[in-house]
Amino acid sequence: MKVLQITRDYASNGGIGRYVQDLTGALEEAHHEVAVVCGEGSTDGRAAMSVVAGCDEFEHDNAPANRSAVLELASAFAPDLVLVHAMDDYGLEAMLRERYRVARFVHNHVYCPSGIDHDIASARACGRAQGLPCVSGYLTRRCWYVRRPATAAKFYRRAAAAVASIQTAALLFTASQYVRGRLLRHGVDSRRITVAPYFAGVPGAGAHAPPPRPAGNTLLYVGRIVPEKGLAYLLRAMRQMDTSARLVANGDGPTRAELMALAQGLGLGHRVEFAGWTSREALLACYEDADVVVVPSVWPEPFGLVGIEAMAYGKPVVAFRSGAIPEWLADGKTGYMVERGDVAGLARRTKELLADPALRLRMGCAGRERVAREFSPARHLAAITDGLAEAGWQRPPNGELPRVRTRERGAPRLET
Repeated sequence: MKVLQITRDYASNGGIGRYVQDLTGALEEAHHEVAVVCGEGSTDGRAAMSVVAGCDEFEHDNAPANRSAVLELASAFAPDLVLVHAMDDYGLEAMLRERYRVARFVHNHVYCPSGIDHDIASARACGRAQGLPCVSGYLTRRCWYVRRPATAAKFYRRAAAAVASIQTAALLFTASQYVRGRLLRHGVDSRRITVAPYFAGVPGAGAHAPPPRPAGNTLLYVGRIVPEKGLAYLLRAMRQMDTSARLVANGDGPTRAELMALAQGLGLGHRVEFAGWTSREALLACYEDADVVVVPSVWPEPFGLVGIEAMAYGKPVVAFRSGAIPEWLADGKTGYMVERGDVAGLARRTKELLADPALRLRMGCAGRERVAREFSPARHLAAITDGLAEAGWQRPPNGELPRVRTRERGAPRLET
């Protein structure tokens, strides 16, 4: 089967980028031909595109792509299936649907249709109070204030297009029951939704974990440095822990300078390394070197890929209870969950793990076993296969869709 993936995020270590990279590898290992159209965002929502084939990236004419260029790429590749991950050009998506079998993967509940009228009304009320036009990111309950009504109008158009894309898609994949629930609450037919939990595309996932160091002192945070990811809460928790623990923050974002200043103000400057976005190899080395991985998100995480990657490396995870995190983190077994925003609880549980190598080993091994059992590439691809079959997509115009065949050991695989 030939699969074309379209995403605005491929090269980065962000969650969607890592997922698309890993899915590309998993599909190729299952003997499918894969191409990825990706890009760096532009002001009009389209992108400078490149194509990734076999994970070797090359530019398309070294020029900003328009819809015609993307359609030309798709026509040359002739896919049996197009998977849309994070693409803001909903007009292009509609054009692709006229030509190919297209499924959308809803990675983020921001893209779900919501009570958008309520959100916009609330945002406008906030804006009026400050004398500013206002638009709202639906389902996030966050507001963006814009000074030019034309910008607000553009946002409304894009929001409406996003909602229409979700409501008219023949098939939606999502990584968690949490996001599925949001979709259902906002009127999406359950028959169009398939939950395909992320998988840990890391070397040696499921193998035996190395023994932990007697005195653990390395914490790891991976992700964007933005308020909703909660790094500030982790820094404040470190201040309360009264240990010599150091933190590696692998990621970047608009609040990096602010949080570097916060670390200095808390007396943690010499113990916190802001590593920025690193190569994939360097990120995996960070997982290997960590004693505890912390996921302090204070927004409702639509999944939390960092958590299962950490567990695949045999690392216990401490996280705030939010969104889909309870779907993969077993409290007291593979790590700890504390209530969202509870800095003291975050400090207590993290310190407990750093001080107890036997506990880290036990939880780390349990996490690895759970990833191998529940979050493997085979299970993920089987979920996609099942969703396609249930949607009646057994025979697209130019090829057969895969079917699940059960192996002797019961592990599903893709067949063409």
